[in-house]
Amino acid sequence: MAAVAPVISIKAGKCAQNGTNIVSQAEPGLLYLYHNPEDDLLHFCWKPRGAVEPTAEDDLIIIPGDARIIKYTGCTTGRVMVLKFSSSSQRHFFWLQSKAESSEPGHWSARDDGWIHRINVALQGPQDDDEEMGDIGLGSEEVEEEGSASRRGGADGGRAPTSQSQNQSDFLQNLISQIQLPGAAGGGGSGSGYQQQDPMISLHDLLPSAVTTSLLAVMTPGAVDDLISNLPQGIVPRNATPTQKKEVIRKVLHSPQFSQSLVGLSVALRDGGLRGISDSLGVRLAPGEEGTGRDQVAIFVEAVKKEEEKKEDNNMDID
Repeated sequence: MAAVAPVISIKAGKCAQNGTNIVSQAEPGLLYLYHNPEDDLLHFCWKPRGAVEPTAEDDLIIIPGDARIIKYTGCTTGRVMVLKFSSSSQRHFFWLQSKAESSEPGHWSARDDGWIHRINVALQGPQDDDEEMGDIGLGSEEVEEEGSASRRGGADGGRAPTSQSQNQSDFLQNLISQIQLPGAAGGGGSGSGYQQQDPMISLHDLLPSAVTTSLLAVMTPGAVDDLISNLPQGIVPRNATPTQKKEVIRKVLHSPQFSQSLVGLSVALRDGGLRGISDSLGVRLAPGEEGTGRDQVAIFVEAVKKEEEKKEDNNMDID
């Protein structure tokens, strides 16, 4: 991939969630947005300031109008921002590392507000960028050109399939095994003390690019063909190579349409569709489980995991 120039680039660090606390991390970092000419999508990235490219989990694909970044009012001792999504419960916290223009802790200057405004203009989509972004002045020392690629990578490897159904089962089992429901791991900690409640989960949150990209990298040709068979006709070129087919799947998994579908399914599960959706997909629920008051998406994911664990146990018995 050719070098890309960011829409905006500012010095910022990451904040980690430690239990219900949001804790700033000291590592010097760079927050930037750029348009990827290969997938024609906007990417929201963070990387250590000395790194060549971001990790997969720090390279977020943005649906125009779906995300916005705002000041985090839970912090009064620093300039913390939170990236929020209207389509899911994802939250990403960052703190400004540029020198503050005031000695007052947590003070946001007009320059800082300008950065947030410019980021939000970019997040809304390209149609308004030329008109609004030209009004915001940025200090030259804070804007850094990206002269390197910002692509994700995956591991090599793979295993031979035994049948078409085995291909599908293996892929689904690998995918589900990497899903971690919020709250599954304990945690406390003091840190900076910024309190945050655990949000409701979305299927979109449970399938981050770090998971799908790594699994796609090790998929067998048979498993790739199984996934391709579920896509609309004509989306894959004739005589496409396995590498080209994987690229098509990658673009689908990272597309706004796929993200919106996952969000829509999550909404349907919470709006009374848990039983019907589970039955149509052959996912068994315990009687009355949808009325227990638990999050419906969590119930669905756990039920799917149990089904796949049963299939895996049955396959081991047959072997």
